[in-house]
Amino acid sequence: MEISMKKYLFATLLALTSIGLSSCDDGRIYPETAKLSEGKTVQMEGVLTGLSGWPGAYRVAIAGFENADDEYADVSKVITSSDVTDGKVSVELSGIKDNIKLVRLCILDRLRRHIITFKEVDVSSASENVKMEVGTVDISMFNTIQQNFFNTTCANCHGASNRVAADLYLTDGKSYSALVGADSKRVSNKKLVEPNDAAGSVIHMVLNQESVEGISMNHFDLVSELNKQTILPIIDSWINNGAKEN
Repeated sequence: MEISMKKYLFATLLALTSIGLSSCDDGRIYPETAKLSEGKTVQMEGVLTGLSGWPGAYRVAIAGFENADDEYADVSKVITSSDVTDGKVSVELSGIKDNIKLVRLCILDRLRRHIITFKEVDVSSASENVKMEVGTVDISMFNTIQQNFFNTTCANCHGASNRVAADLYLTDGKSYSALVGADSKRVSNKKLVEPNDAAGSVIHMVLNQESVEGISMNHFDLVSELNKQTILPIIDSWINNGAKEN
């Protein structure tokens, strides 16, 4: 009786051990290191002038977005001077998932919030590897302000038409010399742009205040909400960092 019981216990233990071993080993072989990056890759090349002029609050980057109006980038790669060889930038953005439709050469803030786009490519139907040739792009702070604010919001009244309000030209090729270090004709003892002093510059005053003594027109209401969040901080940052042209 005792021997039979021992045989029974041994058989039961052996069966349980076999079950446990089979449940732990399903026969598949797993890689020792998981694949960290999947998806498409975009290789961007071009000449970027003004790359080093952006202060620490901003990032020149190549970034992927799911939709054109997305506020934040899904994936990004910051472009620095170390990516420049013989004056040409070459940078790779990998791990672009299928939901990403657009890859942009752009300015982001520290939180990867989209500020300005310089170039973009649609990658929604592209293969795994995409070549993004951007040519020569002036991404300097001042040119960014010129193309995305002065030309679109200010120039119509300041030189692009027959009208030159306050005799102030804000058109391409004329705006920099008309602003930087120039005395204001309307606000006493102030310059339109005083390098390293945004708050003391007339351009800051008229764009950020509803009324400025000596200025008859309300410019504040002409600035869109988007530009108040994006361009006006760039203007202030540009001035506070020396108001350089390039």
